[in-house]
Amino acid sequence: MQDMHSDNTFTAPDTQVTPMKGGNQDEVLKLQVSEDLKKKLGEFNDPKKGIKVMAMLMGIHEKTLKRLIDCENRPGHQTVFKIYRVLFHSQNDTQLLELVPNAVKEFLIKAHPRGLSDTVRYNIHVESELKKDPVFCEIYFLAGAGGVTREYISYHYGKYGERVLEKMLEQDVIASLGKNNYILGTNQASLTVETIHSVGKHLVERYYKPENADSLGENYISLYAQGLSEEAFNKWLEIDKEAFLQKVKLAECSENWGDVKAFTFNVTDTLKESKREQKH
Repeated sequence: MQDMHSDNTFTAPDTQVTPMKGGNQDEVLKLQVSEDLKKKLGEFNDPKKGIKVMAMLMGIHEKTLKRLIDCENRPGHQTVFKIYRVLFHSQNDTQLLELVPNAVKEFLIKAHPRGLSDTVRYNIHVESELKKDPVFCEIYFLAGAGGVTREYISYHYGKYGERVLEKMLEQDVIASLGKNNYILGTNQASLTVETIHSVGKHLVERYYKPENADSLGENYISLYAQGLSEEAFNKWLEIDKEAFLQKVKLAECSENWGDVKAFTFNVTDTLKESKREQKH
């Protein structure tokens, strides 16, 4: 008997891990994710094939999935979204929050860097457009950085940009704010790791201006490599995360809003090829 499951054979988990009074929330999350993954894995006759299929559908490495099942690792919020989108057959992250177990919902709300708004539909399909169409991508982030005008879009992207604008309006990806001025609408991207990587590279190639690096206050770029202990490398990651959250907090304060449309994109990783690159 063939042991393969299509996406629509997954059923929603109903296990709710109840935290003990004073319990560690990280441990509660690890246990909840592990229990839900085990339940899905139980639908397969062959666990090895089941892990392969689940990893493929969720876009998670098999080793990572095994560690999560064995409760060895605590997943990040992007990984949690990947898992439960598949388990609940939902590409709308706002809807997903109403379906996931309480421990997962609390974690996702708390962990999301910009928060999750009840008035926004976070839809994975918007992300495919961000990665596929550079004009769609730029209009999206310009709208999110204080708004963009129809005149700007027409001047920089021509007739094609105007068509993309109309499509984004029809899909509620952007919304009108006064005459010919547009901001992000109610249908937005969740921004998975893959999308952040793709969009970040595009914005750097499109907008980073190395000729401005000699003047203070124009932009910032840095590069540093060193052999580190695992503890020191993890501290690097914590520093990056804290710096990013401080930037977000600064940007969310209305007193700091202005006409400078800015972006920040940061990557810290090991100088070790991914499994994907090693195959070539």
